[in-house]
Amino acid sequence: MARRWLILLGVLLALLGGQARADSCTLTASDIVFPNVSTITASDAFTSSTSWSVTCTWTAFTTALLAPNVAVCLYLGAGSNSSATVTNPRQLANGAVKVNYNLYSDSSYAASKIWGGWAGTTTSTTPILINMVKSGGTGSLTQAITIYGKLSADATLAANNVGATDLTVTSDFGSGSALVQYLFTILPSAVCTLGPTAAIPFQVRGKVINDCNISVGNIAFPDTKLLSSTVRSTSNMSIKCSVNTAYRILLSYGGNASGTTRKMKKLSGTELVSYQLSNTLDGSTWGDGTSGTVVVTGTGDGNSASLTVFGRVPAQTTPSPGDYKDTITATVQF
Repeated sequence: MARRWLILLGVLLALLGGQARADSCTLTASDIVFPNVSTITASDAFTSSTSWSVTCTWTAFTTALLAPNVAVCLYLGAGSNSSATVTNPRQLANGAVKVNYNLYSDSSYAASKIWGGWAGTTTSTTPILINMVKSGGTGSLTQAITIYGKLSADATLAANNVGATDLTVTSDFGSGSALVQYLFTILPSAVCTLGPTAAIPFQVRGKVINDCNISVGNIAFPDTKLLSSTVRSTSNMSIKCSVNTAYRILLSYGGNASGTTRKMKKLSGTELVSYQLSNTLDGSTWGDGTSGTVVVTGTGDGNSASLTVFGRVPAQTTPSPGDYKDTITATVQF
């Protein structure tokens, strides 16, 4: 009797090995694309995510019965444009422009959740592991996998000289840097060793853009009984542009102008008070560069620059008392 059981066991194991070779898993992957990245952002990071899926198929009842479990392991190396061994951080690049980033298995973006598992790298111990179990015989199971990306808004990003046009930075993955391996087993497994492998081709990319930010405070002229002499006031303007980004700052003429002569309008009436704005004390009118007006120009260095807006109300016929107001739009061209 014992000999018969041994023979039967040998037949079952042979059947299991033969069917396991027909069972398979396939991974459907897509590129990971970051939103446009500004080198002067006030944020500390840019994030993105993409949904992949893995489908495993049991082709015969025998293997579905004797190997209902499958372990799927996703291994990630450095990718192109990164150090071959240092994978925290990884890098996207386009020529000299480099951006630090990484990929994660969940949205905590914790260092322990960096997707890795590639031998010889600094994240070799953190592959993505998926376990599925099939019941009810042959068929397929599919499980979604979300890959999370985080791009660091750090000193490396801020130092980039993008130039006159936006640049797309990339990192490519494939047979030498991204693999899926799977193993069908009787019991759940935490490893996929000895199972077949396949490359995971995909790209991580983002666009580093030229950018400028501008902010300006209001100009409040002091209360005045008579406009028999010039009344002055100032406000502060701040501009921050990407490294080596040339810019021009234009000021509109407001809602009540006569040509390039700006006018404030009484809030409770139609009377007007003429005034002007300039970038120097009593200087030429700051406008759009036409009709004798000037614009302010400069080149960004990645840091904030402070400017002064000088306002003046020249001597003129004094209108009736009240509050007078106008709205100006500041535009930065780059």
